[in-house]
Amino acid sequence: MIRQILLVILFVTSPAAATVAMAEPIRMTYEEFHPYSFTDSAGEPQGVSIDIMRRIADAAGYEVLFQPTQNPAGMLEELRSGAADVTSLLALTPERLAAGLATETLGAFELRAFVRGHGSVANLGDLTGTTVGVVRGSFAVSGARLIPFARLVEFDTTDDLILPLLTGEIDAVVSAHNGFLRRLRMAEVEDQIVALEPPLVTSPYGFVVAAENEPLRTVLNAAIYSSISSEYLAEVEQIWFGRSRTLWDNVLVRWGLLISAVMLAAILVLGYWFFHYRKRSAELSRDRASDQLLIGALDEVAAAIVIYDDNLKAIHWNHGFELIFPSMVPALKKGATMRQMIVQSYVDGTIQNDLSDVEILEKVDLFIEDMRRGRAEVRTVRTQDGRVFQARDVKLGARHFASLRVDVSQLQKQQDTIAHQAVSLEAANEDLRTFSSITAHDLKAPLFSLLNLIEFMAEDMEAAGISLPPEIEDNWSQMERLSHRMMQLVQDLLVYSTTQSESHRSEMIEPSPRLQEVLDLAGPREGFEVIIEADMPRLRVNPIAFDMVMRNLIVNALQHHDRDHGTIILSAQSTDDAVMLSVCDDGPGIPEEHYEQIFAPFHRLSASTEGSGLGLAFIKKTVESWGGTVQVSAAQPRGTVFTVSFPQSVAQQDGDAEQQLAG
Repeated sequence: MIRQILLVILFVTSPAAATVAMAEPIRMTYEEFHPYSFTDSAGEPQGVSIDIMRRIADAAGYEVLFQPTQNPAGMLEELRSGAADVTSLLALTPERLAAGLATETLGAFELRAFVRGHGSVANLGDLTGTTVGVVRGSFAVSGARLIPFARLVEFDTTDDLILPLLTGEIDAVVSAHNGFLRRLRMAEVEDQIVALEPPLVTSPYGFVVAAENEPLRTVLNAAIYSSISSEYLAEVEQIWFGRSRTLWDNVLVRWGLLISAVMLAAILVLGYWFFHYRKRSAELSRDRASDQLLIGALDEVAAAIVIYDDNLKAIHWNHGFELIFPSMVPALKKGATMRQMIVQSYVDGTIQNDLSDVEILEKVDLFIEDMRRGRAEVRTVRTQDGRVFQARDVKLGARHFASLRVDVSQLQKQQDTIAHQAVSLEAANEDLRTFSSITAHDLKAPLFSLLNLIEFMAEDMEAAGISLPPEIEDNWSQMERLSHRMMQLVQDLLVYSTTQSESHRSEMIEPSPRLQEVLDLAGPREGFEVIIEADMPRLRVNPIAFDMVMRNLIVNALQHHDRDHGTIILSAQSTDDAVMLSVCDDGPGIPEEHYEQIFAPFHRLSASTEGSGLGLAFIKKTVESWGGTVQVSAAQPRGTVFTVSFPQSVAQQDGDAEQQLAG
């Protein structure tokens, strides 16, 4: 019983327990290697590998898709390419282990030498210089070459080896142990041929999982531990390889044994009680020794574990509990219940809390009620000495329960540090936004004065009839143009620095009429037509931020157009999640490799392009601040499409609220 309880605990606490089922089935590739794996006449996969994988997958909660392959090399290639998740049983050679991850071994391929049962060869040493039969091209050829000075005779099939061995045409056969025994049993000559000890080659075998799929190997190994026993492997081996003939297969022997059994029945009945008690005593001793081994292993787990019976009385606790909570061990030794243990940890201050005694009792009773119903939620508790634990109380089978406490103090400390750093980073970002805003404001006044001064000087020179030489006229124009660009940069920087705070104030708007007002402010170039789709879906957004985003997109399309005439179309469509508003132009377009770069602050595709390089950066920052996205794509046959998304859920909730108020 204790062994079952401990196995349940190890499964609960293992990483594999978190993976109950995959979204997609396991893809297992297998080769035509009868009887380990093959496709039968009905097209179904069969064999030792297939049966074992089906049992493992069933225990782990998976489905399996079987994919036939020609040979082991093909299986490993499918594993590397991602076409398969796991192979059939393979000898775990270094080359194959380099191609994937091996599961726990499930047996071994043995290459043995077989001789006539009454021949002159009695051991491997006697095979030196003899004639040895092998199947042409099989791995038995390399094994047979381990026999000194052996003369190899190659045959086409395994069945072709049997008769020459019986007639003395060859002295021995080298073949796979299980496969050759199966052939001998089918031919009913197993008792005339013996396998020599030791094997020539022994290679452990198991399944090989894709190298990047460690979680799958973990789950398969957990299923192997829980569902694959030596008894089960023996049953599968007997199914596919048969069994050795025994005396019971002889009819006369069976009758003789039956008569002997009847005659001995009385003696067995008389001796039953004596042997029964001795046997039971031995079994109890063995079980106790096994339980002690498992308990010893559990003591090494870095967690505090207590096991309770159906009455919630402690029946076992591991060494980890004694190390982590030494003050609570005396209560356990006195037979304390789970309820008493948890209440004590709250009352004596072991666990940090500000609850009254009544609240503590109510909380503990709720824990226990949930646990008995199978609802074992993980909760975080902190002790007075600063440690942090993940606590879980679980039901084990029908009559047992367990409390698990895992120390996660170091992890919690790291999480607290990250949270503190996030607060500090936000404060630094706010300081940076304030600095940017102040700087932009401070620069704006002298720039404005500079622009006015340039304008006044131009007016004075015109009034005085002063004309400048062409070179100075060009420099004057360039100075005026650069000053205006500087003013635009400062204004854009001021808007960009205040985007996050401004975008949070929002209201419901009608996009179509508002876009017409935005267009009037944008001032489209002569020769350009701007088409605004009517009856666009309503949006909840900051109106000023909306106007600035759309004006920037319209001005951007007009400014970068390469012709004297063109068309810009503003349209919208609604999905379940968002309203998508698009600005489509028929300009020169943007190369796809620049789609990400254009949204970076101060980035311009051409040095001759007017502007500060903050327009698209401002658009991206503003749109993302209200939870939307902005994307760029190519228009057909030419041009660019900028698509801005507005979360539909916000607009829908506000619309519902307005309907309720109206009702």
